[in-house]
Amino acid sequence: MLVSIPGIMAQLKFIIEDFEGIDYGPGDLKPNGIFIYGNTKANVDGTLSNHESYSGERSIKINKEGGLTYGGWGKGISVNIELDVNTDFLNFHVFSGTSNNISTLKIELQDDDNGDHIFHKDHDDIWTYKNKIEAKNGWQLISIPLSSFKDNNEGGDDGFNISYKNGKLLSLIFSFDETAKSNQVWSFDFISISQGKLPTGKSIFSAPASQSSDFCSLGLWSKEGNSANYTDIAINFENSFKYGSDKKLAVIHFFQPFSFDGGNTQNAYPTVDRINKVIAAGYIPLVTLEDHFVNTKPHIKQPNLYSIVEGHFDSFFKDWATQMKQAKGTILLRILHEFNGDWYPWCTINNDKNPEMVVKAYRHIHNIFKAQNVTNVKFVWCPNSMSIPQEKWNFIMDAYPGDQYVDYVGLDIYNGAGKGIPLWRSFRKEGIENYFIINQRLSHLPILICEAASRERESYESKSSQNKAEWIRQMSDALSTDMSKVRLLVWFNEKGTFKITSSESSQHSYLTNVLNNDYFRSGSEPLLQFMKR
Repeated sequence: MLVSIPGIMAQLKFIIEDFEGIDYGPGDLKPNGIFIYGNTKANVDGTLSNHESYSGERSIKINKEGGLTYGGWGKGISVNIELDVNTDFLNFHVFSGTSNNISTLKIELQDDDNGDHIFHKDHDDIWTYKNKIEAKNGWQLISIPLSSFKDNNEGGDDGFNISYKNGKLLSLIFSFDETAKSNQVWSFDFISISQGKLPTGKSIFSAPASQSSDFCSLGLWSKEGNSANYTDIAINFENSFKYGSDKKLAVIHFFQPFSFDGGNTQNAYPTVDRINKVIAAGYIPLVTLEDHFVNTKPHIKQPNLYSIVEGHFDSFFKDWATQMKQAKGTILLRILHEFNGDWYPWCTINNDKNPEMVVKAYRHIHNIFKAQNVTNVKFVWCPNSMSIPQEKWNFIMDAYPGDQYVDYVGLDIYNGAGKGIPLWRSFRKEGIENYFIINQRLSHLPILICEAASRERESYESKSSQNKAEWIRQMSDALSTDMSKVRLLVWFNEKGTFKITSSESSQHSYLTNVLNNDYFRSGSEPLLQFMKR
């Protein structure tokens, strides 16, 4: 969501911490990178929440107590993010009771000048700002321009090196004035970076409203696609909600690998007939071409970007181009998706950490379709919501093929995907960084969320933690406020914990916050009309 203010566009850019994925109490602080020191104690609390967009359900409560004269807390971050001292603001919400005295809060941003991912006083800069916090029985929004921060360390190179190329934002630290009396309680919430002052709506915690022309269509991937029963994806999903909503999906999503039987010869699916059945049923096909061999045998080497560029798989792409050309409608075609992760053979990390190879391979595939005179395919370029690993060579825009090769920009946003049980992250926190980049640098292209899902909480996790139903509600809010330029939300309806019907509460939340929300449009016509512009 963009908001006009003098000389600049205000937009939420990066969420340092919103505390939504952290359980009540002190137990989850350290795993989430939160630390305390000196005369402070901390725990995550829900008693002060007003349940708006930015306040959510949780905040962190800091108790200043004991005989020590110093104390504070902070958040370890270690990410590459482009901070602009001329336009950006650090924002946080703070609650101080009337029993508190006026206190000076020292705020520090630590950068990584020498690129070793560790803060050293001799080599890195500390950017400092002091802010007086008044005693007030209520929440205050503090927005500080980064230009007001001063270098407070003799080490480092005196340059603000927090960017995608020159250094990471290592940590944020809040320190209390040593003269502040003990037995004070402070609460913090929604700590963020914005371009311009943090855009808000009716209150300091309400996100800015979408424009009247904004909307979001719906799509789905589900297991039926694995057997090429593509129309069943929509039919089964819509039937599971038929007693609560008559809303229709716009997009049916399915995947096409090089092969799926363990071999290295092309499998003949999807077929034109099956694609046309999807179109005839009133849906838009979203086809993800996966340039690898599924269930591969040990002796078969997976393709990489070099082999694609060298033409070893041109016959595969030519065949798909020929088939898709015969389809009786528009096809959304996603290639080389999630290239900024570490899990596919086409990912940048698996190709000499060279994003230019993503560009060359994407263009190569596109040009094969162009040579076959395919005009009904719209190409989707789709990074993951987070770059893994966080390294300067893994900046998504370095892998952008160019406007003549890309029709739509995609984004995949997951909570709890990957190996093991990863940290729980709200939809807004997980997705806003790359959404900001895309919306700023490619604002002329529509944005599609091609995959989105959240896991359920595990049985051994606290019942006071945010659950999937709450995550879905916040997803709906984010898409209609800060991320209102998204035109499609495709749920990845994986079996088990990621299914939208994985629990009664999750299913009800999707029904209430998405299907029964007029912002999310029914059927494919709104999206088709938008695509014709």
